[in-house]
Amino acid sequence: MNDNNRYYELLLMFDVNQDDSETTSTVEKYKSVITSSGGHVDRHEDWGTLKMAYMIDKNNKARYILINFEANAEVLEQLRNLIKFNDSIIRHLFTLQNSKITEPSIMMQSKERAAS
Repeated sequence: MNDNNRYYELLLMFDVNQDDSETTSTVEKYKSVITSSGGHVDRHEDWGTLKMAYMIDKNNKARYILINFEANAEVLEQLRNLIKFNDSIIRHLFTLQNSKITEPSIMMQSKERAAS
């Protein structure tokens, strides 16, 4: 790990009324911002459409995307600016992590159990 890089987790909640291809291209754009600046995407999960705990902008569902990555503070600021001006993102959350996370999240583990 580069001395300036840290591990982050980003949870994105997309408006379900947006086309899936637009959501996918937005996520790919964010991942390319991370990798083009010397960062690394460690985990990317699409949790699909889930019911939210409360209504946001007259929506009670959102499409959840989780990205774990390693990057520096400049990349983090670039992502924050991109997210701020994207109207299709209802909510987002950056979390600083202590170490690299690559194993499937609890959400994906429960989906795999349900499928089998």
